[in-house]
Amino acid sequence: MDKKISLALGTFDGLHTGHKAVLKSAADTELEPYVLLFDRHPLELIRGKAPTELINRKNALELLKQNNFKIINLDFAEVMNLDAEEFFYDYIAKKFRAGKISCGENYSFGKNGKGDTELLYKLCRENGIELSVVKTVLYKGSPVSSTRIRACIESGEIKDANEMLSRPYSFESKVIDGAKRGKKLGFPTANQLIPDNATRPEKGVYATAVRLDGKLYPAVTNFGVRPTVDGKKLVSETHIIGFAGSLYGKTLEIMFLDRLRSERKFSSLEELSAAIGRDAVKSEEIFKEHLEKV
Repeated sequence: MDKKISLALGTFDGLHTGHKAVLKSAADTELEPYVLLFDRHPLELIRGKAPTELINRKNALELLKQNNFKIINLDFAEVMNLDAEEFFYDYIAKKFRAGKISCGENYSFGKNGKGDTELLYKLCRENGIELSVVKTVLYKGSPVSSTRIRACIESGEIKDANEMLSRPYSFESKVIDGAKRGKKLGFPTANQLIPDNATRPEKGVYATAVRLDGKLYPAVTNFGVRPTVDGKKLVSETHIIGFAGSLYGKTLEIMFLDRLRSERKFSSLEELSAAIGRDAVKSEEIFKEHLEKV
């Protein structure tokens, strides 16, 4: 780096409201704002397994760039065994030339996370670097965190998860061939497998939105095993309201707006078809309410 920069530090694995508060602080300066991202989630190397994703890497980078952040990509294996002072001097101060640092109250750095904000204050003061430690963002009286958001998604509390993310939770994957049962019922579906590293919603029926060729469509998604038709494999089936055409092989982003109901086994396909029709009506209403968020 030739010039001093404003550097946002953190895990940024969800780009939720807490992360956005740190990014806002980093952007509030005349220095050019950068964000430090590791090539993988630190826990992948520390514990052998990374948490499931709240946003994929591609979409995270797009969001950051839309907010005028430049990205520093760093191999976590390169720095994981450095003590806190080494990481600060060799990377933050020398390599990245930080003139301002923004982080959250619980930020830790260095081997085993032994560096905390108290040490960071000391090091920044000694090296003439401005430090902004951003207060923890609360939602319903408790701290916003990626762990809490994952728990909400996994238990079907999508509205709470979306509030903390400040956007609808979504996943992307290719449309796969299906048995075309939905089409026979009058509700053709785009069938997808959720990526292995994505956070899995609670099984059930959801009001969703789908972005397709630059346009947003209301949709209704069944995430589960299709109990009425004796399905066993976990699959996402999305009926896109107002769309007709083949989607096989295309990559779709499914945005979860609200959970409508649990999966249930209906006594007949006619009863299932009627329920899907009711779900579609509710989904359209919810889509209209959420348009400004998607």
